[in-house]
Order: sequence, then C-alpha cells, then structure tokens
Amino acid sequence: MKHLMKCLCAALVLALLASSALAEIKLDTAFRYMTSIKPVAGTSYLLVESKQDKTLGLFTTDGQQRIPYGNTTIESLKYDFFSAYSDKEAVDGKTLWKGDGRKIGETGYAGFKVFNNHWVLAFVVDPENTADQDYKVGSTSYAYARIDLYYITDENIEPIASLDRDAYSDAFIHGDKIAIINRSNEITLYDSSFEPVDIALTSIKNPLYKIDTYQLISLLDNANLGDGYSEVSEVNLSDRMLVKATRLSLDGTKLAALMEADGTVILPADYEVLDVTDHYALVADAEKQQGLFSLDEGRFLVPCQYTSILSSTTDIDKYVHNGYVCVEKDEKLGFYDVANDAESCAPKYFKRAVKVIGCALYYTTVEGDLMVVAGDGAANKVEADELLTTNGDGYLLEAKLGTSFGLVDWHGNIVLPLNHYKEITLTNDSLAMIRTSTGLQLDKITR
Repeated sequence: MKHLMKCLCAALVLALLASSALAEIKLDTAFRYMTSIKPVAGTSYLLVESKQDKTLGLFTTDGQQRIPYGNTTIESLKYDFFSAYSDKEAVDGKTLWKGDGRKIGETGYAGFKVFNNHWVLAFVVDPENTADQDYKVGSTSYAYARIDLYYITDENIEPIASLDRDAYSDAFIHGDKIAIINRSNEITLYDSSFEPVDIALTSIKNPLYKIDTYQLISLLDNANLGDGYSEVSEVNLSDRMLVKATRLSLDGTKLAALMEADGTVILPADYEVLDVTDHYALVADAEKQQGLFSLDEGRFLVPCQYTSILSSTTDIDKYVHNGYVCVEKDEKLGFYDVANDAESCAPKYFKRAVKVIGCALYYTTVEGDLMVVAGDGAANKVEADELLTTNGDGYLLEAKLGTSFGLVDWHGNIVLPLNHYKEITLTNDSLAMIRTSTGLQLDKITR
C-alpha cells in the first residue's frame, strides 16, 4: 500500500511538473468563433468580420475596436492611416481613419494620398466631369472638385486648407512643409499652418536644395551644407537626403552620403547606398562588400565584409530580426549578432539549400528531417513537414505537420502542438494568433 502511495505521489508530482511546463504558454481569447479574422500586413491590427452583417471593422490584437463595423473594405495606407468604405466604385464614400481610432474629417472622399505621419491629401471629385481625368476611382477617371489638405497632429484632425482644381497639380513634402504646384506650373511652399514660405522654387522635385558648383545649398537659408556633390535626391519622404558625391569608386560607381534635412551627415560619401529603410541603410564599400548601417544609432551594425545582407520574409523589419542579421559569404549563409558585434553563426549553410525566416533558417536533410538553425547558431530537428512565412521578428514560426498547424520558436521548440490546429497566422507583434478548431477565434499567446 505504501509503495502504491509512493507511486501515486510520484505520478502526481510529474503531472504537476508537466502542467507547470505547459502553463508557460497561455492562450487568452480576444475573439471567439468569428467568420473571418485577418491580420493587416505590416501592422499589428486585425480585420474582423461581423457575424451579424458580414461587414468589416478594425481591431487591435487585444480586441479594442479602432474602426467600427459597416465597411466592405478597409485599406492600410501606411503611417497608421486607413481608408474605409463600402463601395469601391463610389466617388464620395471613403473615410480616413488613424489607427488610434480617430476619424479624420468627414465621410465623402474619393481617395487619399498619404505623405508621412502628418501630411495627407484628400480628394473630392466631380462625378459629372470625366473629361478631365485627374483621379481614377474604380474603372473611371474624374476631375478634381476639391482637394483638402490635412496636417494631422494629436490635436488637429481637420483640414488646414482646401484647394480648387486650378490650384493643385502635384505636391512634394519636406519635413513639416509642403510644396504645391498649380496648373500654371507655379510652385509655392507652405508651412504646417498653410502659411506661404518666402522662397522662390523652380522645381517640384527636391525643392529645398540645389547643387551649385558641387556645393549643396539649402534654399531655406542659402546655407552651404557640404562640398563635393554632384546630385541630390530626398529619401524617406524628405526626412533624409541621399547626396551623390563627385568622386567615383574604382568601378565607376557613384558614391553617396546620407544627410539629415539640415545637412548633418549621417553616413559619409565613402559607400554605395543600395537600400534605405526607415532605420537602416544597406551599403557596399569600394570592394563591393556589403554592410548594414543604423541610421538611428549612426554606426555600422554589420561591417562591410559580406557578399550580401539578406532581407527576410517577416513583416516587422527588412533586415534585423530579434537582434540578428542574415549574411552571405561565398554563397553560404550565417548570422551576425548586432548586440555583440560578432558572427553568431559563421556562414556555412549553402544559400541554395536553405530558406530564411527572420532570425532563423531551415532546411531538409537527405533523410527528410526538418532542421532549424537559430541566429545564435544552435541547430535543432523539428517534428514538422515545413515552416511557413511568418510575421513579427521571426522569434515564433508557423509550422505544418500533415494537415495540422502549430508554432515553434526560433530554436525549433514546440510552442503550440502541431496536432489539432487547422490554421495559424501570427500577427505582426508575434503575440496573437488565429486558429481554426471548432470555430475561428483569436488567441493571444503569453509566456
């Protein structure tokens, strides 16, 4: 009897240990048994379909409504702006929203043009005028009837100005200023209160800078921002400048500098700039070796010593995932740890044989085993048939086994079992997932 009791106690302890281990992952249901829940690509918002009338609303992953139901379409316009409407052919039915739930202006626009976090143009068209084809709605083009200009702040969500058709042909943004070209090709620069700025502009492109005898001149105050440049273009919606240098690299490639709008040099003209994102610049040195430069920190995260820096399949960022960057050398892939400024996984996996997802890569062995290599170099077998593209920073990966789905982490550890989930989709914050079991619902993963 005592032996039996000991066995039962041991079994109970093991059960408690097992349950405590499983308790590390919890599922908190935010939506239950909805008809449709879809992540909005590149964001942490969800499109949820109402069970009552099948219309769409916009929600956060914890269930907070941002745009009410009643729309057949909700489009992400970038910079946390959304367009919501019920008839894509309607010329006056679109509404502009911020992701924080604020409705911008009134319903009745044909469309919008978002420049950055603040500047937005909203177009009202003339439904009777299709001869002057200014703006296309659905399959038909219409003439402008009015253009409303918004400079959105925490306090202001109303138009700061309205222009008629003759007053607007195109626009260009520089920071908190907007240049408007009218139909007579006259250009006027305005500040965020839509007061004209006393500067004579002759070009809608790069209106606030010019190159004069290889000097970069600011038209705002005629200051010389630098010497030895042959060309200037603005990137990242005019918050930064890409300035081509007069000198060339050994193969004739124009080198370029990156500057802030006031001329402060972020990256000197010693590199070829291959790609610029909101936070990073992908560059190549004179030897065509690539590196990754942080625009926020003003330093190289990855030195210029690789054949290429690979972008990944996640949405949250193009190059840096969970602190790791995938690098290529001699047609082999590995990872660079930006926090420790060193290779965490030497490039040794043949590029043609592996796939990269965020801070991990995976491949199938000749025996048919699925192997995951984490950014820190750890390689583990995963009991799955394949890994799928995912959102977030790649820390969690969607996995498929037969017809079932589950989640593994970047080291291949099972986070949610691959035995009874019919569909799993991570949102951009890597916390929420959508699954189909007895019905479609959203569960939030907490660790």
